Amino acid sequence: MAEIQIRNLHKAFGATRVLKGVNLEVQDGEFISLVGPSGCGKSTLLRILAGLETQDAGEVHMAGRRMDALAPGARDIAMVFQSYALYPHLSVHDNIAVPLAVRRLSRWQRLPLLGRVWPGSRALRRQIDAEVHAAAQMLDISHLLARKPGQLSGGQRQRTALGRAMVRRPQAFLMDEPLSNLDANLRVQMRSEIAALHRKLSGTFVYVTHDQTEAMTMSDRLAVMLGGELLQVASPAQIYFDPVDLRVAEFLGNPRLNRLACDTDAQGQLLYRGVPLGLRVAHGAAAGQRVTLGLRPEALRFGAWSRTGLRATVTGHEHLGAEVLVQAALALGDETVVLRCDALAALPERGTDIHLGFAPGRALVFDADGRRLGVVEEGHG
Repeated sequence: MAEIQIRNLHKAFGATRVLKGVNLEVQDGEFISLVGPSGCGKSTLLRILAGLETQDAGEVHMAGRRMDALAPGARDIAMVFQSYALYPHLSVHDNIAVPLAVRRLSRWQRLPLLGRVWPGSRALRRQIDAEVHAAAQMLDISHLLARKPGQLSGGQRQRTALGRAMVRRPQAFLMDEPLSNLDANLRVQMRSEIAALHRKLSGTFVYVTHDQTEAMTMSDRLAVMLGGELLQVASPAQIYFDPVDLRVAEFLGNPRLNRLACDTDAQGQLLYRGVPLGLRVAHGAAAGQRVTLGLRPEALRFGAWSRTGLRATVTGHEHLGAEVLVQAALALGDETVVLRCDALAALPERGTDIHLGFAPGRALVFDADGRRLGVVEEGHG
């Protein structure tokens, strides 16, 4: 397997700049997900890695070797597409065997009839057959090897595509939204299977998705992209709890981040519509300016820390089984916030006036440009 280095990559289609100086290092054996909304440039970046697109500027290195001038077949990379890209006339066995046959058999040895009796063919075909069966057993599709793709479910086709990538034993696996065509239950199952496959192979995986749940559950690190820029690269937990940019904080999380437009006084104290929130911007940064307070739905609580002075009225409930999302309209201003609550907890009814609070350590504060600011609790620091 191999380390991948992407240096100052630029790409434009006509007047549209798709990648704007992207820099990224993927460690040997790492599972990293490129995540972001549609049109952010993540699939273009993956296609440049695979050699299917050419960048306008910048460099791509793998295992210390510059890859820019190499054709896709010379890069020793396996790519799994959203559409699976299986040959409909070939069996599952033969689909998986394609890259091995192309690499190991001569043109004559690949012929349907003559190739089977060509000198050396039988030994090579037995070897290929053994590797196909080993991959199929790992993916639990041994019983499907004789079937054609048209006879398979979506999940079985996806496993076949993964098997075809596996047998190549490439330096890196590139996956472009491979689960997007599957139903919700099957996506959950395939997430676990792809993560388990990564652990078995100890391979370098670069995975593209717009689904934040996929990215957070499978990845060692996330690379969050918006508008052709790489905003933050970190572990899923760090991206979620410690985002460096408001756009990152808003993209990750379901329900979305609660946003409150606040001001800071000359001492850096946070004010919501003139009401002190018990927080101060660290080191006086952004004092006397407009800032954004971000609160995850699970960070808000009823009644606790009522000294913050946030009052609201419950406007609705959304029951999701083990948890309930409670909507509340703030008494000051026109913002509505969402709280994530335990379904078994005693919850205020619709129309109830409540106090809201939050743990100071869970507050995310951003300046007018969306950059993260440090905050401390009043009376501390």
